[in-house]
Amino acid sequence: MKYYVLVIAAVAYLAYVHGDACVQCNSATDPKCATDPENYLAKSCSVNTSVCYTRVYNGNTIRGCASELDNATAASCHNELECLICSFAEGCNRRVFPISRSQCLQCSGNSTSDCAANVYARPTVCPTYRLGDKCYIRNNGKNKTNSFERGCLSSAQARKLCVNEANCFTCEGVGCNFLSANSTQIPVARDGAAFVSSSIVVLGAALAMLRWA
Repeated sequence: MKYYVLVIAAVAYLAYVHGDACVQCNSATDPKCATDPENYLAKSCSVNTSVCYTRVYNGNTIRGCASELDNATAASCHNELECLICSFAEGCNRRVFPISRSQCLQCSGNSTSDCAANVYARPTVCPTYRLGDKCYIRNNGKNKTNSFERGCLSSAQARKLCVNEANCFTCEGVGCNFLSANSTQIPVARDGAAFVSSSIVVLGAALAMLRWA
């Protein structure tokens, strides 16, 4: 009986390893598709094949079965920075892509939070892919929730922060944004909705004073 159980288990394992399956996800709806693909289980493809792909499109990472690609995309899917097809194993598209993707410390808090204090945190993969992406540190000096941030410049600029890099400390290299919170290399940020709103109020008051002067 034990022998049959072992045989069944071995057959099931081989079926899993050689199954016609690929990791299928899109970081536009699930950021971990880009940042943590190793933990995804492969899903069966509609066509019996284990030819898989990984591509980046508009900054998003997409993984799936190569049979889903249109002919033009499939024909050009051999670029290690944009699109790559693989077939050497079930779920072969389960790797970080591109392999040179930027990694930064990513967190937020106030100036006394763990984000500000822990400069030895492990850098993680940036959720949005942009060639030449950087890491950043932003501190608006207000010591409020999320006033201190570390992360990927592409993510900050998507929120209209650090568009002018002079408002943030930026750097290139894995986990390079590890400066301590009191570093003089980190400028006080003058961007963001709160600063713009306060600037408008001050400007309005100044104009009113000039009008009545």
